[in-house]
Amino acid sequence: MVDEKRAFPRKAVSLSTNILDTETKSVLGECILTDVSKNGFAIESEVILSIGQKFDLQFTILNKTVLLTGEVVRVDNGFFFILYGSKIVDEYCKNLEFFRKYIDYSLV
Repeated sequence: MVDEKRAFPRKAVSLSTNILDTETKSVLGECILTDVSKNGFAIESEVILSIGQKFDLQFTILNKTVLLTGEVVRVDNGFFFILYGSKIVDEYCKNLEFFRKYIDYSLV
């Protein structure tokens, strides 16, 4: 078994949403959010992204709209599509603290 090196453990999720262009907010395509942590997340998508590229995900949790801005740090083969490991870019997110509390208390 490989030791977990992340500061914040990932929690598995399965949420379908759109990938948005950070500047224009136009839809680039669909993705599946596969896991989350306080500082990052992973998505699978057919959309081609590159390392260092920023993008947005928007979804609703408990009637609050969450906007996460991610920056691609890893590209790999996913289960269905390309897997992108992303770090959260705090200064561009909306309701980030709410999202982090939700991760801590609601996801097992």
